[in-house]
Amino acid sequence: MLLGVCFLFLCLAVPLPGCVHDSGSGPARSAEAVAFIGVNVVPMESERVLPEQTVIVRDGLISAMGPSSAITVPAGAQRIEAKGRYLMPGLSDFHIHLHSDEQLLSYLAHGVTTVFELNGTPRHLKLREQIAKGQVLGPRLYTSSPLMDGGPEGGIVVSVNSPEQARQAVVRQKREGYDAIKVYDNVPPGVYEQLVATAREQKLPVMGHVPRTVGVDAVLRARQAFISHGIEYFLAGSRDESRIPGFALGTKAAGTTVVPDLSHVHTSLKMMEDLEGVFSDPEARYLSPKVMSDWRYSNPTRRVDVRQFSERQRAAYPYVQHLTLSLQRAGVRLVLGTNASDAGLFPGKTVHLELAELVGAGLSPYEALATSTRNPAAFIEEHVDPAARFGTVAVGQHADLLLLPGNPLEDVGQAGQALGVMVRGQWLTREQLQRMRDKVAESFNR
Repeated sequence: MLLGVCFLFLCLAVPLPGCVHDSGSGPARSAEAVAFIGVNVVPMESERVLPEQTVIVRDGLISAMGPSSAITVPAGAQRIEAKGRYLMPGLSDFHIHLHSDEQLLSYLAHGVTTVFELNGTPRHLKLREQIAKGQVLGPRLYTSSPLMDGGPEGGIVVSVNSPEQARQAVVRQKREGYDAIKVYDNVPPGVYEQLVATAREQKLPVMGHVPRTVGVDAVLRARQAFISHGIEYFLAGSRDESRIPGFALGTKAAGTTVVPDLSHVHTSLKMMEDLEGVFSDPEARYLSPKVMSDWRYSNPTRRVDVRQFSERQRAAYPYVQHLTLSLQRAGVRLVLGTNASDAGLFPGKTVHLELAELVGAGLSPYEALATSTRNPAAFIEEHVDPAARFGTVAVGQHADLLLLPGNPLEDVGQAGQALGVMVRGQWLTREQLQRMRDKVAESFNR
């Protein structure tokens, strides 16, 4: 597992100049407890800030929280003096493709503490277990099955061309331990119905695309748990924006969660206009040479009629913006997903591009942040693990936290300026994370 073991030994406790001070030396995890002292808490269970709080973390959980005057810091605790700073839940990205394992660190460096792989493999199942056991440092990982599609077998695609194939495939993915079923573009209507029915029997959510011959209306009637991306409504439903209000109401009635994924549409347009500019982003140095090579080979300018593709994406972008705001206003659960690390979509960084896109579509900063905190947690609690405890800052929740210089409810961009990240109770400063990433980049040049 590339660099997995190294990550565990590089986590030295280093103070942040001018704002955060450790009470001792050695790895952050060696302290009996960690205390954020005097911090403003953005709990994300509602739109509010709790000023001047002390938050105590023990054994990976938030064990106490309250006004600093009322909370006693345990003896021997690692003290993080955070007056004037803001503490919020770690972020989630619920549509990723983890193409190489060093990308786990990129997610943490950008404050992403939970991810959902939407094209799973046995490697992801093993990695999920290693992360959960603390053998590999990374965000909490959920993973769907390999994608299920009509047509011939190819690569890791699970071919489902008959209802019986679909039934057997779903049962097999449940047995192998995946958290969800991933559905793709070309599943025939009768096969799709069997796939959804079997997944419901097996207590697995169906996540992914809207099969083109099934269509949006039928997918909503089937109550598919999760649609990713917003452009699916455009591609498989109707490009007529007058249908959006009806889609929003239907999605709410179905209880379907949606990933808008505006950044994916926007990035594909940028790649049409300035491919080298996208690939020369400073984040590229943290991607393996293999991933960068794959990006160059798989970028849209090589695979499609550029003019036709660009025209489609330009039409889709305002449609998905309109759809996103309509879904939000209808009370649909929106969850942030980015499709990283497909070409041009940098792990972790794209989460912050998507937060800005959501605000640009008309969501408030709180509503945008909810798509990456409380909403993903609610989806997991409903469909995967009723005992999941993340997405808000409260006693008993997992200690997946971001310490920020400013209030993200006033400026969603503050979420991208984390001074440090706590993942499962392990505190990592921005400087630590940067040194770890630099080591990864250096290893690619050896």
